[in-house]
Amino acid sequence: MICTVVLGMDLILVLLIIFFSFLAVKIDGRVSWAWATVWVPLWIINVFLCYALGRFILSTDDDDDNETHNDQDDEERQQQQQERKTKRGMRWLTRGLFAVYFVLALLFQIFIVINLDHTVAWSAAVIFIPYFVLEGLNFVLTLADFGIAMVMVRQHIKADDGGWTTLVVSGLNLLFHKFWFFCLRLILFVLIAVRIDHTITCSWAVVFIPLYLVAVKYAIQLGLSYRRFNRLTTQPEMAHQGKMTVLVGAVVFVVVGALVYALVGMVARRLDGFSYISMATVFVPIFIVLAVVICCCGCCLPCLMMVSTMGDLDDLEPVQSLIDPNRRITESGEQ
Repeated sequence: MICTVVLGMDLILVLLIIFFSFLAVKIDGRVSWAWATVWVPLWIINVFLCYALGRFILSTDDDDDNETHNDQDDEERQQQQQERKTKRGMRWLTRGLFAVYFVLALLFQIFIVINLDHTVAWSAAVIFIPYFVLEGLNFVLTLADFGIAMVMVRQHIKADDGGWTTLVVSGLNLLFHKFWFFCLRLILFVLIAVRIDHTITCSWAVVFIPLYLVAVKYAIQLGLSYRRFNRLTTQPEMAHQGKMTVLVGAVVFVVVGALVYALVGMVARRLDGFSYISMATVFVPIFIVLAVVICCCGCCLPCLMMVSTMGDLDDLEPVQSLIDPNRRITESGEQ
């Protein structure tokens, strides 16, 4: 099963590389394919995802839910049945949400392709309808999560005899952590839609400002974390470990940020009309990331699986050593 998952991940990553290669040569005008042809690798990926989603939706529930205990009274048995019904309902709700997400993402791709092939002449606002519906579902789910979290925070503050000021500050902090990324995503795609429709005529570098704010948020978060650990003088070991973790996170942030924002900058320049930058050059960060991930999935992950398997085989070795032949009991009872 694990080998199948690894093989599937490698295949999907290879298809993504092929897709971005097709996209580069199509945008640069080197081929005259239809956009539906360019999208063939993504159609194949959608077939794999549809198959995986179908298996997930049609999978049976856990066997633990079907267990019955005869030593329980009627009240406990009814309570257990009610819990099983609630869990089963949550499972089907989760599966339904995954199916809706997949359908909306597929519709979004289809709308993009038929508009690029001039099959229809829709505006960007119409093309982005599936995405905005998807974000609406995300908003409802995040709002429900925020409400549940606020109830728990209120109970905790009430138990600690905290005041309304503490509740308001905690609520605002929780509100920011729950909705900051959703707001930036929504603003970004609204700006992209109105810029495609020429409702606004600013540079694409301005359109991508929400992406820059994501980097600013994580940079501030890393700085505050390092400052907090630096002030932890009473526990030097924990402070040192925390600062090392923050430094590792900063290195990852710099490397990933360099690749992501190099891509964003080149895309913005190309969309602003600087056609001397080929799309093969623009997509270099994507090719680097996909190649590294393929290397990790194809080499590192099987090695880790082999090491874990060898550890399991070592556990199967007999714990007790064999008895020396000279100490065994014979049929006559002598040793």
